[in-house]
Amino acid sequence: MTLRELSGRLLVVVGASGAGKDSVIAAWLASIDEAARPHRARRTITRPAHDASEDHEPVDAARFESLRAARAFAFHWDAHGLRYGVRHEALAPLVEGRWVVVNGSRAHLAELRAVAPGARVVEIDATAAVRAARLGGRGRERGDAIAGRLERAAPVVEADLRLLNDGPLDAAVATLDAWWRGLAARGR
Repeated sequence: MTLRELSGRLLVVVGASGAGKDSVIAAWLASIDEAARPHRARRTITRPAHDASEDHEPVDAARFESLRAARAFAFHWDAHGLRYGVRHEALAPLVEGRWVVVNGSRAHLAELRAVAPGARVVEIDATAAVRAARLGGRGRERGDAIAGRLERAAPVVEADLRLLNDGPLDAAVATLDAWWRGLAARGR
């Protein structure tokens, strides 16, 4: 079966920088019994390995380009001066009937939906003040770069679920979990 046919069990989480996507995904997956837990697709990123915000495959730009040219990625995109890819094997659990969650890109959704039309999109957001504090706390960027991320025009997203992640992390996790369990109960 192809990704197009299996994409109904693909959850793509998108949102603004600092909205807490990785935190929500990690806490949500940790709250689910291992037997039922969706698989988190590991991304290949042109970012150093010491960045602890997520477990990713770090590569340099030349290696990323050779992987892209060899069609190693089911989908890939560029954002914030980095390149991101999701390898085909990271989506292999879909073949087993499992759910897969990936941290994606709002700007890349049209391309993703072209290859995975059944994918469910979860958009996570937070107020600008909360996002600024989180971005500053990560220590990856300084003032001007953070301001640039906050001012960037957000593409319109046709999300299946929208979450505001300004309050307790548990609240966002509970909302995501209830929504996903509803989908899973219907077999979609």
